[in-house]
Amino acid sequence: MANPALILPVEAIAQRLNADPEFKLTSQYWYGDIRFVIGDEKYFMRIENGKVGSFVHGTNGFDPYTIDIVGTEEVWERMFEEVPKPFYHDWFAASFHHDFEFGGDLESAYAYYYSIRRIKLIMGEEVRATQAARAA
Repeated sequence: MANPALILPVEAIAQRLNADPEFKLTSQYWYGDIRFVIGDEKYFMRIENGKVGSFVHGTNGFDPYTIDIVGTEEVWERMFEEVPKPFYHDWFAASFHHDFEFGGDLESAYAYYYSIRRIKLIMGEEVRATQAARAA
């Protein structure tokens, strides 16, 4: 298996989310587990009372998740562009128009959808910063 080109900087993303006033406000009282799958790479984020309790790359095979966000590496890369093209700008839109899935406990996902959108925004910023640092 080839090395993936897109690796999420999990520590930087968790720190940014926990320091982000918009995320704090919109995720208050939220408890949940999200699985992100980028191609073959799996990531698990635990939200505890509106804060990222943990965010890890990899799996032990028994990781819990209630919300599932899955796509090809190509779709994720397009979603993380500074100005994504239409239907790459949002998890839900991408699930209707591209090789992408947004599923699981949709009642919880919709209740905290602004928080989930904020996760995407901060992920994209951190991925672009990491890629720029590597290129320099």
